[in-house]
Amino acid sequence: MLTAPEAAAHLGVKLGTLYAYVSRGWLKSYKRKVGRETLYRLDEIEALRGLTMPERGRRARSLPDASTWVTIAQPSEEGPTPGVIVAESAISSIAGGQLAYRGYPIEEVIEHAGFEEVCLLLWEGERPAPAAIAHLRETIDRVQLPSAVTTALRALGGGAPPLLRLALMLPALAAGARANPSTPRDHATLILGAMPLALIEGSSPSRPACSGGVAARLLGRALGEAGEEDRFALDRILVACAEHELNASTLAARVVASTGADLYASVLAALCSLSGPIHGGACNRIEEAFAELDRGVKLGQLLDQFAARHLLPPGFGHAIYPDGDPRAQLLKKIASEIARRQNKRLLEAALTIEETVWKRARLRPNLDFYLTTCVRMLGLPRGLPAAVFALGRTAGWIAHSLEQYSDNRLIRPRIRYRGPSIRAWGE
Repeated sequence: MLTAPEAAAHLGVKLGTLYAYVSRGWLKSYKRKVGRETLYRLDEIEALRGLTMPERGRRARSLPDASTWVTIAQPSEEGPTPGVIVAESAISSIAGGQLAYRGYPIEEVIEHAGFEEVCLLLWEGERPAPAAIAHLRETIDRVQLPSAVTTALRALGGGAPPLLRLALMLPALAAGARANPSTPRDHATLILGAMPLALIEGSSPSRPACSGGVAARLLGRALGEAGEEDRFALDRILVACAEHELNASTLAARVVASTGADLYASVLAALCSLSGPIHGGACNRIEEAFAELDRGVKLGQLLDQFAARHLLPPGFGHAIYPDGDPRAQLLKKIASEIARRQNKRLLEAALTIEETVWKRARLRPNLDFYLTTCVRMLGLPRGLPAAVFALGRTAGWIAHSLEQYSDNRLIRPRIRYRGPSIRAWGE
């Protein structure tokens, strides 16, 4: 039996690679009966040395059985939240109620980093140099919608939801981009630069976009201007939305990336997942609740309606954060800063809702609640909160796709069959 450092040295790999072999089923680990040390059998280490992983590009006859190069979902052995493990990632972590991007607590990231800096952090793994941040922002500012995209958006007609506009934009954008060979990073920048321009219905494609990064482009497209304080607020909102481990839309992006599809396909898959009401519909329901309160519906009556249908109030509760979503508290502070300039009444309404829901159901707000509050306080049109979430989360979707490409194995979960046992057709 070998210790982990001994096994890694025997294979000539780093410890992280050794652990990856275990998670993928290429190597089995054993626990000591006493203590927590993990051990590895020498004969299994020797056998692994003779195998070549398919992504290394060696002889096909030496490839292991398919079960060793396809990711199989495994039950989670840690944490209170049930689920399965389908991948390993170094992009973000959620532990003890704390969210971190590449090891940096979300509280520090929001305080110190802009959205473009966070994009590079998530994509590359380390804090980027100022020159790299400036270059990404300048490249985003130069992006314009190709004619194929503007034609497709016009054909969509009026009244289309913002998320649908994004979903339609991606295939049209991909059609032109795929004809011009470039790197995944080039595609990532193009996607991020084009999304703010495609979101707002009725904007002239020839209208100059504000410079200064993604937040400035969206504000300029929607409102015709981008004040520095509002740009800074929206920038931090995007940072809060950028990444959150492996939720449904991020899993969709990784599954598609694991097939070898490009970033356009991966981001489109994530967007399609986000269109479902269970995963991406909370912001719209929160907006509707605010609208009903504006129409004179009493808050107690509104909450009674949700309770009668056995539904949580939209924007409250989170399975991973039973003690409260830390992102909601960060956005609540941003909402308080926005209220010093505008729309204080909307924040007061949000605070009243939060207090009332806590008294009645002991539920804390999640990201969606104060995301919706902040976006509407900035004066952005109805329907934009969900789209702002998608815009911010695109940074994470791209990061997960790039990570999947870097050491790819097809994600192929299994299902537990509950149908009839094997039977003859003629019976």
